[in-house]
Amino acid sequence: MAITVRIPTPLRKYTEGKDEVSVEASNLRELLQNLEKGYKGIGQRIMDDKGGVRRFVNIYLNDEDIRFKKNLDTPLKDGDVISIIPAIAGGAAKKMKMIQKKVYLTYKKSMLNKPIIWEASRKFDVVINIGTASVSGDLGLVGVELEGNREEVESLVKWFTKKGVKVEPIEQTVLE
Repeated sequence: MAITVRIPTPLRKYTEGKDEVSVEASNLRELLQNLEKGYKGIGQRIMDDKGGVRRFVNIYLNDEDIRFKKNLDTPLKDGDVISIIPAIAGGAAKKMKMIQKKVYLTYKKSMLNKPIIWEASRKFDVVINIGTASVSGDLGLVGVELEGNREEVESLVKWFTKKGVKVEPIEQTVLE
């Protein structure tokens, strides 16, 4: 049975940039196993070491949360649509420290037309939530919340700096 799987932006690097893929499966557990077979590495981002869905990942079958169905034993039929929604990106390694970092990004007005936040979301396995944004004079200011493993978040901050963006921390929380 052909099932459509909607792939969120942070996981598209495993699907060669595709936002949807087709997978054959009779239930959700089989679908996730076959997804990993076809797209190496994606399974570790969705499944934990015990074979369950990671606590920061939500899966929907035709817009209904699988937790209100039969979870991984939920049967599938031809034409079903699965949506994978990560609440927080990252998390493949054991004991990986997850952080939530709030920062202000300040940049010159000439950079306003550059899709730097979009580019960052494609390049790094970090969820970027925009809280506030304003332009005043020659400066743009964006308040964002960055969520992911510590290494990815820190790499993203360095990348922003190399692009000419001033990064000022507001607060940081270790999520574990």
